[in-house]
Amino acid sequence: MNMKRIFLYTMLAAGLLASCTNDENLNGPVAAQITAGINQATTRVSVDGNSASFTDGDKINVVAPDNNTYVYTLQSDGTWSDGNNPYYFQDTNPVSFQAWYATATPQGATISIDTKTQTVTGGWNQWDILVTPTVTASASSPTINFTGDNAFQHIMSQVALIFKTGDGISDLTSLTAYALKSLVTNGTFNTQNCTLTNEATTGDVSISGISGVSGSEYSATPLILLPQAVTNNQIALEVTYNGQVYKANLSTPTGGLQEGYSYAYTVTIKNNGLEISDTEIEDWQPATGYQENVEAEL
Repeated sequence: MNMKRIFLYTMLAAGLLASCTNDENLNGPVAAQITAGINQATTRVSVDGNSASFTDGDKINVVAPDNNTYVYTLQSDGTWSDGNNPYYFQDTNPVSFQAWYATATPQGATISIDTKTQTVTGGWNQWDILVTPTVTASASSPTINFTGDNAFQHIMSQVALIFKTGDGISDLTSLTAYALKSLVTNGTFNTQNCTLTNEATTGDVSISGISGVSGSEYSATPLILLPQAVTNNQIALEVTYNGQVYKANLSTPTGGLQEGYSYAYTVTIKNNGLEISDTEIEDWQPATGYQENVEAEL
């Protein structure tokens, strides 16, 4: 038998052995498993001061390369249920996944965002969208791990205001409205590739109908806004107190509203104007429900 024929037989045998080995390792489709958490570096904190995490019944959306989305629901024992519709690995090749979370309902493959209207459901603002980096798993290692560096992260921005009384203002009972002016308020989140796109038009996020405020301090419900550049790194603020409109600017030291950042300001109302504190970059603030109306004034 010549050397060429021996080499050919050897290669065929190696191929058959590899094929048998792959078949033995797979033994049919393998269901993906999920672990998931929220990146605490940029996340909101809960009301009791503990870092937030997903709670029973929360649903995350896992996007697979087949362009299908697989919904996993958190159970009381800390596991994620696939609802009898898991992703199955069909072979031993590695597969890349990405996931997103939002309480807003997609229309087709997109979520249309309009920050002029904001609601809170189950402790989450409807526009508070979270996304993971791309994660790879395989049939031999079927756990898709959305924790640690691959955990969910906020892709929107947040602005939280605390109002206080200043010189000549006895209490905040007459605080009735405030507005963030000339912001990009509309955008689209693509649920297939987990990307956020801003529209070009601008408007105001106007908060009116504030009620039940008394005393010398009021923490307004945080607003979720689209990441964006702002003119001169400032956001124009208007506050209506006792029928009079006061104006000032909120500084954004990060060069605009950045993805995953929560900007906190203390706004002191005085009889001759507003005093704005330095900007604080803080943990993501909890959404506790609105005591006011958030609506457009274009």
